[in-house]
Amino acid sequence: MRRFQSEGLIAAFGASVETVAEALECVEVPGIASLQIIFNVFRQKPVTELFERAKARGVALIVRLPLASGLLSGRMTTSTTFDPKDHRTYNRDGQAFNVGETFAGLPFEKGVALVEELREALAAAGRLDMPLSQFALRYCLDFDAVTTVIPGASSVKQVQANVQAAKLSPLDARTHQLLRDFYRDKVLPFIRGAY
Repeated sequence: MRRFQSEGLIAAFGASVETVAEALECVEVPGIASLQIIFNVFRQKPVTELFERAKARGVALIVRLPLASGLLSGRMTTSTTFDPKDHRTYNRDGQAFNVGETFAGLPFEKGVALVEELREALAAAGRLDMPLSQFALRYCLDFDAVTTVIPGASSVKQVQANVQAAKLSPLDARTHQLLRDFYRDKVLPFIRGAY
């Protein structure tokens, strides 16, 4: 990649990784400009293990799966089904690739239950004054190490709603603490696969 860069064939290069260990290895590669990582309310490990290192090295972080394969949209139930060609059908348990790519590595039913528990905790604390999907995107955008977030969308309406998250005010410190505690106590014990 550096040769391509020196020959003027590319301006910069980056990597897309599945685990924080892979990200920590890649962030040390001379000349790497960006890393695409999995990060969301249900996958918070990059905050403590990667973000400061990436900032120190000047590496841009591109967040993928910010809605945990749609779990954090708040629209799924345990009876939600997906097309047979959708990774949420054929990779639920990591049959095809890293299980963390699908529902943040959580068993689907547990993920749905955790979303409801999270929604209730946020509502009880008076912290959910926006759609859950926008809340989840705003959470990712609150970190100065994050350069951009790339959520999926299947309609123009979803794209427009996703864009609105960038216009919302950052979440306050108490909300971030609630999310850290929820992740540590409720989510982390159920994450499967290399993380």
